[in-house]
Amino acid sequence: MFGRVSALGAQIRTTTTALPARLSKDSRSALSRRAGRIRLFPAVALALLAGLGVAFVAYGFLRWITPVDTAKAAAEIDVTRVALTVVAGVGGVVALVIAYRRQRDLEQSRFVERFGAAAAQLGATDVAVRIAGVYAMAGVADESDGLRRQQCIDVLCGYLRLPYSPDLGGNHQSKLVLKHHRATADGTRADDQERHLEYRHNDREVRATIVRVIADHLRPTAEYSWSTSDFDFRTAYLENVDFSRAKFLGSARFGEATFSGAVTSFADAIFSGTASFDGATFSNTASFDGATFSGSASFVFVVFSGTALFYRATFSSDVSFLNATFSTGNFDGAIFSGIAVFSHATFASTASFDGATFSNDVFFTDATFASSASFDSAIFSGTTMFVHVTFASSASFSGVTFSGSALFDVATFSGTTVFVDPKQWGPPAPRFDWDQDISQKPANIEPQNWPPSVVAAS
Repeated sequence: MFGRVSALGAQIRTTTTALPARLSKDSRSALSRRAGRIRLFPAVALALLAGLGVAFVAYGFLRWITPVDTAKAAAEIDVTRVALTVVAGVGGVVALVIAYRRQRDLEQSRFVERFGAAAAQLGATDVAVRIAGVYAMAGVADESDGLRRQQCIDVLCGYLRLPYSPDLGGNHQSKLVLKHHRATADGTRADDQERHLEYRHNDREVRATIVRVIADHLRPTAEYSWSTSDFDFRTAYLENVDFSRAKFLGSARFGEATFSGAVTSFADAIFSGTASFDGATFSNTASFDGATFSGSASFVFVVFSGTALFYRATFSSDVSFLNATFSTGNFDGAIFSGIAVFSHATFASTASFDGATFSNDVFFTDATFASSASFDSAIFSGTTMFVHVTFASSASFSGVTFSGSALFDVATFSGTTVFVDPKQWGPPAPRFDWDQDISQKPANIEPQNWPPSVVAAS
């Protein structure tokens, strides 16, 4: 008997412990929202039914493990005691439901009040009040979770998406008046016109504060972590952004954002959800050194006007740099586990993929390397497409590994291109335009003795 009770207790504990792990963040939030929409009377009724159900289950369980002498009749005082206990239990359930609803309504009212006050501060004309509004909104987010925290974060991100003029970002003025003198065709003077242009003075400091507050809440040392929330920076103008070591566990959207300043840093950042930078512009150095992309990553039509650093970055899923424009691109030691697309990408200056690992298919179709390109010791395990690619200067594939199908069809090699000492050359062997007629091989392709000899593994 005690063995059955112990086993049942262990099963209940195991189920209770495992249940929160099974419920995702979304399902818990949805359950909370549905519970919050239930009116008071149905909530009390449901609580009573649940209480009675638990009572019956407890009664059956106790009858199962405890022997009962059915020959003895229950005393009247025992019946009365049981009835009073049931009534007290029902009253307690009703009181708990009402207290819970009252507490929930108080919390909602307090959130609405604090949220509205912080939002009003963010819309103030005085810069000091707006900065205070940033910290006030962050404080509301810290004391909230789920949908309420997301609303606070959406407001902060929405502020960064407001129209912004970098030239006026540090201006102490808030209004500009332009007067226009008009004259009629007959030379008489007409009424003057005035244009009043209003803008937020010293808005650069407010925006920098928002970015700094968000970044601090995304790092592992944050007292209150916002990492599980979603962040929408689309079309935002971001100056001197530092998201190094930030954890984006939700979606991170930077589509058509403009990154200015000396350096934009996402070094050692973690992107667990979808990361989108489509159409973004990086005016200067962009560092993604050591960044980890667990979900899909998209850099379609992105423009890197400065150096793009992806040194030892890890792409666990698919990544696309379709139609991307690079001034200088460094992907040394990067790991591409999913499909990697560099089709129609343009590298205006040096492009380096030394030691990069492509475990899946990679496409450089119609890509243009205007300056030197280096793929020394790179590993290509899937289908590799350098079809219609243009190497306008030197290119190096020394010590490369081709363990999958590699195509260099209709490729243009304008400078010296080196394929010496490959670590693996297929099968199948990489395909070139001169495979059928070795005399067509350009003289600037090394080694002269084709195909190159594979170096022995050390």
